[in-house]
Amino acid sequence: MVDGQRSWAEALHHLWRATGAITDREELAELVLPPLQELPGVVAVWGLRHRVSDGAVAEYRWTGVPLESEPDRAAARRLAVWHDGDAVVVDLDEDHQLARRGGHRVIAAGFEVPGEAAGTFLLLVEDSASVERLTVCLWQVIDVTREAISRLKRRRADADQQIRDALLAEASLQMDAVLDPGQTMHRVARMTVPAIAEGCLVYSCDGGDLELRSAVHVDMRRMAALLADGAAGTGLRALAERAVAGQVERVDAAGAETFGARLLHAQVLRARDRVLGVLLFFFDRHESRLPHPSFLRDLAQRAALAVDNSEMYERRRREVVTLQEHLLPGRLPAVPGMGVAAAYAVGDRALDVGGDFYDLVRRANGVVAALIGDVCGRGAAAAALTGMSRHTLGTLLQEGVSPARALGRLNSGLRRDESWRFVTAGVALLRETKAGLGVQWTSAGHPAPLVVRADGRTESGRGGGMALGIIDDARLGRSRLVLAPGDTLLMFTDGLTESRDRQGRMFEDVALHETARRLRDVPVDVLVRELSQAAKDFGTTGADDIAVLAVRAEQR
Repeated sequence: MVDGQRSWAEALHHLWRATGAITDREELAELVLPPLQELPGVVAVWGLRHRVSDGAVAEYRWTGVPLESEPDRAAARRLAVWHDGDAVVVDLDEDHQLARRGGHRVIAAGFEVPGEAAGTFLLLVEDSASVERLTVCLWQVIDVTREAISRLKRRRADADQQIRDALLAEASLQMDAVLDPGQTMHRVARMTVPAIAEGCLVYSCDGGDLELRSAVHVDMRRMAALLADGAAGTGLRALAERAVAGQVERVDAAGAETFGARLLHAQVLRARDRVLGVLLFFFDRHESRLPHPSFLRDLAQRAALAVDNSEMYERRRREVVTLQEHLLPGRLPAVPGMGVAAAYAVGDRALDVGGDFYDLVRRANGVVAALIGDVCGRGAAAAALTGMSRHTLGTLLQEGVSPARALGRLNSGLRRDESWRFVTAGVALLRETKAGLGVQWTSAGHPAPLVVRADGRTESGRGGGMALGIIDDARLGRSRLVLAPGDTLLMFTDGLTESRDRQGRMFEDVALHETARRLRDVPVDVLVRELSQAAKDFGTTGADDIAVLAVRAEQR
């Protein structure tokens, strides 16, 4: 406020200091108009904001005399100066609409800030007012206004950038949270709608051809109808193909309306010099709310990396599964009087070959040796040792070597090679006896087997012994079991028993016996598959591989 106690210089100083606290142009008008109103000879001060598109007056703010009637506003619009330049002084005739408001002339000055709505100040002044002095004061206020709008613009840009960065960060987290290519592409589309666009199509590039993988829209009925239209679907794919060729990025109203949108924007997914697909954004919002093309390009780049990572993971996973299968027997031999089956589940934490193995061999005298083991670590070295351990034990056991001597031979080999890796292993030697199917269990630090009786009871065997490769003389644990008809012997690696839930509880302690009882009557091939899956579902990390080998005594 300008009064007898404070000079115009003090008022101007107050305006400059206050610009830093302004949060919008409404507050700005409340700040800059009153000081001008208090200058000698000023009847009214009007602030006009112009549209960016055509310069027409969009809003009015006032002090002194309101612009309430349409004739008053029309008169003000005719005096508006919506671009930078010298102030204009207009003497008003007695019958002028604004002269009836008590003024004799109008001082008009406009200003512009790049990228923002322009404005005009109109001062309605008395005949005795100092036009020169008021013009100087008006330009000083315009300088303050320009600076305040520039600061608002910068703060808004900073805030928008923070929002964009947060969206990109969240999008990256969501897209990287899955390692399945199909799920990744669907998450890309879901992350963009409605926060960034009204709709999004995701095309993948398979062998040079674009194929629609995901479609999300705020109005899915509308999107479904669009995609059901053969011509529209073909047109959208053609647009994506043109984007890959670098021929189009943005389709404005005329072309976008064909597909029920105000604007279409295509971004190509590229990673490691490969085209992975195309993101096609649908926009129905006003131009002022459209994300900047650089933001869409950044989002597409992150999406491409996420898709590329998921594809690499999937390829690597398939390679690991294939290699793992070659480390295991192609099929188990059929044994009269026994039902045998095995299952293997690859862990998810590390894309390397695991060290779990199993096998089943028949001796010439009809005795069966079922073996299971686990090599410490993962990767190529562990895979080599896994193959060697299975073949060594299987060959020796088939030739009639006792389980203790076979495990001892493997232990000696590990010690001779000075391998830092150790191996846990268990061998079940099975032979027909008068009491049933006799089981001689020999363990080298391996988890004890579980017997599931035909009546549903479960009994844990005894493990014992020490892992092979640690000391020169193998230390083994031994126990005996008898399987009656319908009883099942379950052998497994610690990936099954030590699968942990979110509370840190192990599958062995919480769910192993209950799950085994529930599955006691199903075929053995179903039993091993369902048991390993139950352990995977129980755990929260899927960190370790799981091997399960089952032998069921059948009716004689």
